[in-house]
Amino acid sequence: MDQIVQDAISILRKQGLRVTEQRKLILQALANSQSPWSAEETHANLPPGSCDLVTVYRCLDQFDKAGVIDLGVRENGTKVYCLGHGLGHHHHLTCRDCGRTERIDLCMGEELEETAKSFGFIEISHIMEVFGRCPSCVN
Repeated sequence: MDQIVQDAISILRKQGLRVTEQRKLILQALANSQSPWSAEETHANLPPGSCDLVTVYRCLDQFDKAGVIDLGVRENGTKVYCLGHGLGHHHHLTCRDCGRTERIDLCMGEELEETAKSFGFIEISHIMEVFGRCPSCVN
């Protein structure tokens, strides 16, 4: 089991959440992913019969609330998930054509959140994804 999965499990346990075999499988699937996955993509990458799609949705929601995954949104509005939120905040650059995804360790969240505060907003969070065309698709 990957260290990032073990770290996520520790965070879940500290927050009083049970760590079932299904949750471990979902975390490991996300750890094996080269890019953020939707709930459906995560489910498709689990061992057959190990978990139903509703359980994947519920687990991803709990993981997000626990802070062990990053939530992103594709241009079409699909929510996507990536293991690592409480383990190193980051964003993604995604190719519109082939779906290639690169991790971006730059975040302007503080500036955005300060702006939101200036409008009187509280309990602020953000999701930021960047889209474009990768060099392979341009050529």
